[in-house]
Amino acid sequence: MAGTLMVSLDLELFWGMLDVCSLEAYQENVLGGRRAIPELLKLFRKYDIHATWAAVGFLFAEDYEDLQPFLPKERPTYDNGQLDAYAYLETVGKNEKEAPCFYGASLIREISQYPHQEIGTHTFSHYYCREAGQTVEQFASDLEAAKAIANAHGYALTSVILPRNQCEEEYTEVIRSLGFTAYRDEENDWIHRRVKNRILMRGFRLLDAYLPLTGHGCHAAKWEKGLWNFTGSRLYRPILKPLQFLEGLRIHRIKRQMRYAAEHDLMYHLWWHPHNIGTMTQQNLAQLEELFRYFTRLKETYGMQSMNMAEAAEAMSQTRETIHKKYGLQNRDENKG
Repeated sequence: MAGTLMVSLDLELFWGMLDVCSLEAYQENVLGGRRAIPELLKLFRKYDIHATWAAVGFLFAEDYEDLQPFLPKERPTYDNGQLDAYAYLETVGKNEKEAPCFYGASLIREISQYPHQEIGTHTFSHYYCREAGQTVEQFASDLEAAKAIANAHGYALTSVILPRNQCEEEYTEVIRSLGFTAYRDEENDWIHRRVKNRILMRGFRLLDAYLPLTGHGCHAAKWEKGLWNFTGSRLYRPILKPLQFLEGLRIHRIKRQMRYAAEHDLMYHLWWHPHNIGTMTQQNLAQLEELFRYFTRLKETYGMQSMNMAEAAEAMSQTRETIHKKYGLQNRDENKG
């Protein structure tokens, strides 16, 4: 398959920030992210960017009453109570008008009306798979609820993006058993493999955004017994005012990685949250447009393509099936592509 630009967005509004800061401190970013979504969609259509929008299940509900039938009986029992999104439901407001940082049905409808925009899931409650206290069974209930509320509102989910990319084998087995076909794994580089201190990791990741500490970041899709793993390559980081003089380095870094994918028929998976561009929005959109223009050049020069996760999973599965039929590999190791 030709080199591929994959774009995915974690659509979570404030649900992913409950343990990070107060709503008052971050509300401007979330509301700015909401306003940025229509502009992003226009850019995606202009440059034929196919994207996956992984939405927290709560966002599908029109209001609090609409959400109630889908709340699972098994809920996460995190040791850190700040992570428990269910505890906030009673306090955040009853609908999108009252609580635009917590409800988002209108956003999902708007996104779904644009071509090549896939609606995926970011779990039902922004579930954390590596946090102490929760269980695999609770995760299964949460993901079942995400699928149920999406189906009830007319969306068939096939792609999963786990909050903070917290993937573990027993959790991906749940994803597979529920009929999903693709997920996004965390970046596979030495920073994520070797650095365990969270503060130190964040420092290295920030530095890597400007300097090539981890190389090209491109991948081939991984087949995992019926589930495609589309590993993340790069978080698009918003412009940081104190480091604004280094923005040329950051964009050049992404472009070099994209070109490597185009030249070597690999996948480059760029992802971010809409709230990442909720401030300095026009400057960030201008940077993204610069990257999309560069993608157009790569498409013309190398045949690079844009695919969302569902499209890539379908294409890779068809290619895999064709190869296996041709060479009689149906009974070979299912872990091998």
